[in-house]
Amino acid sequence: MVNETVVLALLLEKPKHGYLLLEEADRMIGPNETFDTKRLYTTLRRLEEQGAVSVAQDQSPVKGAPPRKVYTIAPRGFERLRTLVADPKNALDRRRFFLSLSLWFLIAPAARSALVRERLLWLDAEQRHMAEVASLPGHTPWSTAVHTFQRRQIADERRWLLELAKEMGLDAGDD
Repeated sequence: MVNETVVLALLLEKPKHGYLLLEEADRMIGPNETFDTKRLYTTLRRLEEQGAVSVAQDQSPVKGAPPRKVYTIAPRGFERLRTLVADPKNALDRRRFFLSLSLWFLIAPAARSALVRERLLWLDAEQRHMAEVASLPGHTPWSTAVHTFQRRQIADERRWLLELAKEMGLDAGDD
């Protein structure tokens, strides 16, 4: 689902050929993961079969090279993207959640609130889990430092998310 979301999001701006999509996908997903050609073209083929993207031939800028394919998001792809980014299950995965946030403009307000509420519930569950782990015997100074850092990260994300929800007038369900 992340693959489809990334490819469809990159096609929102304008039609693109595979190599440009590959470069932009790598920048979008970050330095620790690559969007290799097999992954890209498998995703594009699947999206084309679903009617989510259309394909046209374009003259290659290299003299004598075969034409290259240019991909365009289709109306079905736009709707698929909206569905993907509004999925409340995205709240359970950090990368998918932040990808949804980056495409916030595609999500209806009620779905935005639901996504934020789900993330807050997940963060609360993580905070409780970290507290349980911290209460177990046998910690080293390093494990204590890790738990403290993780609890702080969760609390910071929770605060930030509540501020964001308030700024955007969303019902985060947390009074």
